[in-house]
Amino acid sequence: MNTLTSTSLPDASAATEKARSAFADRYGSVFGRQQGLMLKMAGLASAECGASGPWVVDSTHRRWLDFGSFGVHLLGHRHPEVVRALMEQVQQLGLSTKILANEPIVRAAERLRQLARQVHEQMDHRLQALGAPPDNVIFANSGAEAVEAGLKLARIATGRRRILAFRHAYHGRTAGALSVSHGYLHHAGLMTDGQATFVEVGDHAAVHAALSGGEFAAVIIEPVQGEGGIRPVDPSFLEFLRSESRRHDVRLLLDEIQTGLGRAGSLLCPVPADIRLLGKVLGGGMFPVAAALVDTTRFGAAARDPVVHASSFAGSALAGAVINAVLDVVTADSFLPRIRHLERLCRDHLLDPLRSHGAISAVRGDGLMLGLEFKEVSHAGELVIEAAKRGLLLAFCLTAPRVIRLYPPATIEDHDLIDGLARLRAGVDALPSLSQGSLQHA
Repeated sequence: MNTLTSTSLPDASAATEKARSAFADRYGSVFGRQQGLMLKMAGLASAECGASGPWVVDSTHRRWLDFGSFGVHLLGHRHPEVVRALMEQVQQLGLSTKILANEPIVRAAERLRQLARQVHEQMDHRLQALGAPPDNVIFANSGAEAVEAGLKLARIATGRRRILAFRHAYHGRTAGALSVSHGYLHHAGLMTDGQATFVEVGDHAAVHAALSGGEFAAVIIEPVQGEGGIRPVDPSFLEFLRSESRRHDVRLLLDEIQTGLGRAGSLLCPVPADIRLLGKVLGGGMFPVAAALVDTTRFGAAARDPVVHASSFAGSALAGAVINAVLDVVTADSFLPRIRHLERLCRDHLLDPLRSHGAISAVRGDGLMLGLEFKEVSHAGELVIEAAKRGLLLAFCLTAPRVIRLYPPATIEDHDLIDGLARLRAGVDALPSLSQGSLQHA
């Protein structure tokens, strides 16, 4: 006779909780006790062990909808075309010898260059006159490394050191990338002697005054500021930066690491740049890779110096295979219309209804790069926990913790997206600090 009764079920639940707690403790022991405690407090103590499309499965077999992922999984988890390309390539050749070249990475560079040319050709003649499309590609292993390559090139080409960056900007966590990331200004100053100047996005006078002094090597900007709070930059301001940078012989770097290849609704920003930086989506959620697309006419011999830009791991056949598969997906005719459709669903089912919510101060973003800004940072933290209770993975912006990012994959089915949006809305409604009903919403 089976002796398992309903009274045994709490023991099973207790065992699961014990296993979760043990995993979080192990995590904390190697990555920092505070990080382990945060996982426990947020209800995120289980180990992720499988994923497909928008879904992640943890060690307790619970399924989670992934609306976070720091912008990496625009194609979802384990996209079949990317997986196929990776598996086929790994059975032939993995990392490069760095002595011989390999076909997949050459093909990937050709296709990225062609994509940038197509975007350039679609610009009006006024913008086309402000720069040429890139003719060279430097591959890197991370977005921050691509940023470093861009800053390095600009300084070598101009003989100057100062960089003009923007408040709310984020460009990575290596020393040079930190130096142009506004939220880490005090940390970066310890390593780079404060070689960056920060101005407000949209402040034409401040940009003009800075560049007129003749001290700057480059301007770096994100078309949508991501970690600084999901802040779209007006295209007219990007055009102004392009014009001013050319006027003062300063190099313009467009950081599209988080926004590019569809995340913000377009494949590339439709403004000329001396360097375009790509990453995150470029790896298809399967392989770490980034790239700097360079107009060598603005950099001379430095752009092709193999010593300056050498890398043990970048430019491998594996990276090339993944990039080519990603480009197959994002350049398909149906890809960008699908993103626009999903953006409308996000706005209709969540963002527009929440605009008048008493706890929310702003709703903004482009494409599938959307953000909810709360009036209190505690509300944002509570929402991460409430969403976790409902099987939804969310994250706040690294240097703007009052802003919750909404980053669903472009491959998600409509019904899964609407389900996730309902979970998010239920999480907002359940915020503990609003339980007294003192704040009303539409």
